[in-house]
Amino acid sequence: MYLRYVSLNLKSIVFPRLQIVNKFISRTLSNQSKTKIDLSQLIKSANENNNDEIDMNETKAEQKAPEKIESNRLSFVEKFLKNVFSYQINSIAILIVAGIGYVMYEQVKNDYEIKSTFRHGSCPNFKFKEEQLLERKSLLNSLITILTPVADKLVSSYYIVLGEHGVGKSTLIRQAAREVGRGVIYVYVPSNVEKFGTAFARAINFDFKEHIRLSTWIESTMFGAPPDDGKEESWERVLIIFEKYAIDFKKKYGCVPVLIFDNCDMLAEKNPEMLEILQDTAKTAIDDSSWITVFIMSVGVPFEQMEGRSSITRASSFLEISDLSEEESMTYLIEKRNLSQEMAKDLYNLFGGRIKSLQSAASKLESGVSFRTIRKSILQDIARRIEKIRCRVTIQEQTFLFNVLCILLYQPEITIDELIEIEKDVTVRQKILNELRDETILIRSVSTGSYIYHSQSIRVCVEEYYKDKC
Repeated sequence: MYLRYVSLNLKSIVFPRLQIVNKFISRTLSNQSKTKIDLSQLIKSANENNNDEIDMNETKAEQKAPEKIESNRLSFVEKFLKNVFSYQINSIAILIVAGIGYVMYEQVKNDYEIKSTFRHGSCPNFKFKEEQLLERKSLLNSLITILTPVADKLVSSYYIVLGEHGVGKSTLIRQAAREVGRGVIYVYVPSNVEKFGTAFARAINFDFKEHIRLSTWIESTMFGAPPDDGKEESWERVLIIFEKYAIDFKKKYGCVPVLIFDNCDMLAEKNPEMLEILQDTAKTAIDDSSWITVFIMSVGVPFEQMEGRSSITRASSFLEISDLSEEESMTYLIEKRNLSQEMAKDLYNLFGGRIKSLQSAASKLESGVSFRTIRKSILQDIARRIEKIRCRVTIQEQTFLFNVLCILLYQPEITIDELIEIEKDVTVRQKILNELRDETILIRSVSTGSYIYHSQSIRVCVEEYYKDKC
């Protein structure tokens, strides 16, 4: 009976607000008081009808009878609470206990899930069927070596994995991360970098409710105050949490975890300052033997941005992922995608070993699109980008443009010295090179610093559409 009153009060506190609780409790107590008064009147009337046969002591006993019955039904704890606290105070106490329990549950759950993530590793599934996965043993073994957690005494550098768009960087790194498992945390930087904190938190299974305070919970529950809307859901907070559990992982397993940031191009493009902070943090983590960081990015501006900072001195030699060899490409197209030898050869001649382009073309062929249509669409898109550059430059700059494109038809790369020899005007030279890089026509080799075609398709387009200008 007593707990029923308490539960009613608790329900009133949780939902309508404290003022309504007070009114409800007052009403309940007044009704109870009224019931006792009515019962007393009935007893008194009965005594008068019986010509005062019952003395005053018996009348008092009759009045206390309902209270005794109710008291006998209460447990020891309920009797104690009833004697010590009022209904309203008990309801608030139960609310506080429930809040503490909720907060403790969220914290224990969050702690368990993060530790479990570190113990088993964190890496998403592939974006295509695993039976279509081409094994590149040499590169895979190199990445596995990088991603395998090592003893803290062996921590000496962080890593940068480079490669052009479509060479299969993410696929290889995910394959290696899943192979290693324990201690490997994979974070894919979203195109909307404002969501980076959420992506980072998801990677380690971190719930932003870990910071919840009892006062905040009670305030939002009792008084309708708006709950935490995620204003603290920042990547800095997640990084602090990651560091805490990285140290815990090192103590427990005797080795440091590995943190992978894939698609760092988005950070370099949209939030360079964030990438710089992460790079500095990677260096600090190496100095403190806390964890090893691996950055995955494309060749070009993202890498040059990191290369220009002092923190680069703590980076290991860069691992560059290149296109598939002809043998690997033919194996993939014939054995994994069930294409004929002739069709596989045609695709390789058009795309070279660019795995993403081969995947896309093979899927289009499976859906009924002809190779001729695919080839025409690809070459016209490249020609359109070259024409965009032509529209923005002078005659002198156009001459330099086609000199560069045509020279690369006959040699694999063009050096800086050759570029200077072709065009003495540094302004013209720099403008055209920037245009060609922005339109993904040329890229700069990491190993030599020379300029090369972005892909085999560029070479085919220049040879077919612009050879008369050479």
